[in-house]
Amino acid sequence: MKSFLRLEPFFWSGIKRGRLCCVALCLSVAGIAQADTAVDLQALKLERQDTALYMSGAWRFDLPPALEDALLKGITLYFVTEVDINQERWYFYNQRVAHAERHVRLFYQPLTRRWRVNISPQPFSLGGLGMSLGQSYDTADEALNAVSRIVQWRIANATDVNLDAKQTISINFKLDLKQLPRPLQIGAAGHSDWNIGFSKTQRLELTP
Repeated sequence: MKSFLRLEPFFWSGIKRGRLCCVALCLSVAGIAQADTAVDLQALKLERQDTALYMSGAWRFDLPPALEDALLKGITLYFVTEVDINQERWYFYNQRVAHAERHVRLFYQPLTRRWRVNISPQPFSLGGLGMSLGQSYDTADEALNAVSRIVQWRIANATDVNLDAKQTISINFKLDLKQLPRPLQIGAAGHSDWNIGFSKTQRLELTP
């Protein structure tokens, strides 16, 4: 029994490496789809309240089967939303006056058959789970809804917003391949199922 307990960490580590290699192998032999995964931003709201500017909205996209399979095999997925507010200047390059990031970690827990979502203002590779908010869900749909939904996210200080000036807001969303294990980064690069992204720049206008 004691010998088994000593070997147990290596046993689970071997299973995890095996799952990772399996997913990477599937990526290397899978055919490339015709188009990347479509992403849309719905119900965008930009509101200034007291001392801050807040963003609300919802990402809409279908999770490709390859990513569903990866999650069920124990692979963690990372999504990131980045927002920049820029001040237009005719005499020089535009000046960035505010920047915000929202990192989301999604993974499946086979032992409990539950889904876990963590949200952090910085990459998990830098701060781990120390600064993140986490919650578990019974179904994949509930977990994906938590990944997609943005509610009252603080993106700037109120003093950064000047409606009399020409300011723009750039919103970017993507599946962050850089936070995947190295073998998956190589296999997923250029594969359309793993190319989930959205980018938009518009004039900064507050929601009435």
